[in-house]
Amino acid sequence: MSVAISGGGPAGLMLGLLLARKGVEVTVLEKHEDFLRDFRGDTIHPATMELLDQLGLHDRFHKIPYGKFQNVGFGKDLQVGSLTELGLRYPFVAIAPQWDFLNLIAEEAQRYPSFTLNMRSQVVDLLPEGGVRYRDPDGEHELRADLTVACDGRDSLLRAKAGLPVRTIGAPFDVAWFRLPRRDPDVEEFYYRVAPYKWIVGFDRRTYIQLAYVFDKNRREKLIADGIEAFRDGVARAVPELTDRVALLRSFEEDVSFLDVQVNRAIRWYGKGLLLIGDAAHAMSPMGGVGVNYAVQDAVAAANILSDALKSGGPVPEHLLRAVQKRRELPVAVMQRLQLLMQRRLVEPALRGEVANVPRMATLMRRVGPARRALMRLLAVGLRKESIR
Repeated sequence: MSVAISGGGPAGLMLGLLLARKGVEVTVLEKHEDFLRDFRGDTIHPATMELLDQLGLHDRFHKIPYGKFQNVGFGKDLQVGSLTELGLRYPFVAIAPQWDFLNLIAEEAQRYPSFTLNMRSQVVDLLPEGGVRYRDPDGEHELRADLTVACDGRDSLLRAKAGLPVRTIGAPFDVAWFRLPRRDPDVEEFYYRVAPYKWIVGFDRRTYIQLAYVFDKNRREKLIADGIEAFRDGVARAVPELTDRVALLRSFEEDVSFLDVQVNRAIRWYGKGLLLIGDAAHAMSPMGGVGVNYAVQDAVAAANILSDALKSGGPVPEHLLRAVQKRRELPVAVMQRLQLLMQRRLVEPALRGEVANVPRMATLMRRVGPARRALMRLLAVGLRKESIR
């Protein structure tokens, strides 16, 4: 049997690799010419690193230069606890450029003759008989497949073409992405600042700092109308350490990208010959940085459940597609509920011009050991950890 995967992100490439290891013919179609995107999530959680171990990719992953953090909290001065309390094989979250992670998975997958990765190939439609129509620099083509997997993100074209409805859960904010140079090439820089009308997170990407300026969805036009000077001043007031560098932001058009944040979940993750996983099935909030981990876990669950049927031939039974959703929907729903709670307690007050009572929350979590460890485990591993079979 053959599988067509739309989207070469964490879910699509990981599923492609896992199916190719089983001898399934699989083609991944990625619309971009490379994996370089500033707005991709960079957090690789302990559960994902354990899966890389199972794939024999331990040494190659750990050659990628990455930052890491062990503490869970609200900035360096308001720590709740440490992942070292959990007894994990990897008691930290790695901050690794996602393009390096994706290149690693793609290179490993290409060792298998049944795996094909087509870059600059944009899926434009579903084929009624199974598979997709896609466009590349040479024109339009049809790719017939026994199973099509939509890994094409939160605005999934294939989900829309299949008429699969989405339940909007809510995200009251959007993100302005921008980068600034590191002050000292030998010193890593991470920032987490909550201030009136904004919430700023910065993380180190080796040669520069990637920053996320979180703001109320209704304030984008005002943010732009106020001008880049006001934006620079707001960043400098919230993160004084960046005052000497904000002048490098010349204009919104040149130096700032806006990301429309969504939190949603498809009501049904499958159709005839079609499965949704990753953001196509459930767009996660940036809270906790769990998106990559949940996409990868989806891919592992899908490969475990579907690979035998795919190898045996014939249409994939609907009950197996349903089983993938059943396996993954509860962990996703629990995490989304936690993310909404974090948004309401931390982000929304700041976006209204207030400052949340973060010190009191952090103190309470520090004192309640079981609750603290449960929260950290949920963020680091998830409700249900997948293992490659």
